Amino acid sequence: MRQEDIDGLGPALAIYDTELQKRTGRSLREIACRASRVDEEKVIKVIPKTKVGVISITAGQGMIPGFAEAVRDIINYLGFYAFVPGATDVAGIVKAIEQGSKVIFMADDERFVAFNLSTRLIVDNAEATGRGYGAALEGLAGGLEGHSVLVIGAGLVGTGAAEILNEMGTQIGVYDRKVLRAEWMARKVEGTVEGNLEGALQRYSILLDASPASGIIEARHIRPTTMIAAPGIPLGLTAEARLRIKDRLIHDPLQIGVAAMMISSVAMTD
Repeated sequence: MRQEDIDGLGPALAIYDTELQKRTGRSLREIACRASRVDEEKVIKVIPKTKVGVISITAGQGMIPGFAEAVRDIINYLGFYAFVPGATDVAGIVKAIEQGSKVIFMADDERFVAFNLSTRLIVDNAEATGRGYGAALEGLAGGLEGHSVLVIGAGLVGTGAAEILNEMGTQIGVYDRKVLRAEWMARKVEGTVEGNLEGALQRYSILLDASPASGIIEARHIRPTTMIAAPGIPLGLTAEARLRIKDRLIHDPLQIGVAAMMISSVAMTD
């Protein structure tokens, strides 16, 4: 992720959410609740009790300018109170706890997690993002029970997506360049391994692209019935495919994943 991917994200959240509701019939918070298997009313009750510290981490390649602030803005948009302490790394964690945080968000080169200090629950961004996009795709399609969905990419995000799709009663096809990884995920979610991406793209009209590859979905793969949820960056669609899919695409740099992390982190809270 780059700074330009998240520039202006916070001020545009209301516009983003309005468009999301038009496409899926669900708000950002509703999608996160669906992904986390928690009633929105329960979340509303814990919002006033939950202060969130978003820590800037300088280890490894260092901070992406504006990243912590974008995460804070998304959490605040959901109704919680989030803040970025005036310190980084361990000092930032200590400061957030001293200021009453119940949940800590932090990311380095390897992991992006939310940690609930009371329940000791750790929510990983990859799994939460996958589940969030599965919930968004369900809204986009008007329901997925009995439908076939191709999950492209059997990593952590794809696995999270496949798990929630399986819970929805979806028939899942799995494609990954690493066949053994695709086979493992297909067994886990009672899915079918697709060995040829080109052939699979011709047969499936509902796609969840959790692959880190760019440009793998071309304009010729987009039909009037095609719907795509594509977590992460870079986007797997070519520019021409992006124009052809129009409003049947769910894609953002951070919003759905962070929202699902936040809601999941308090789902077990009394």
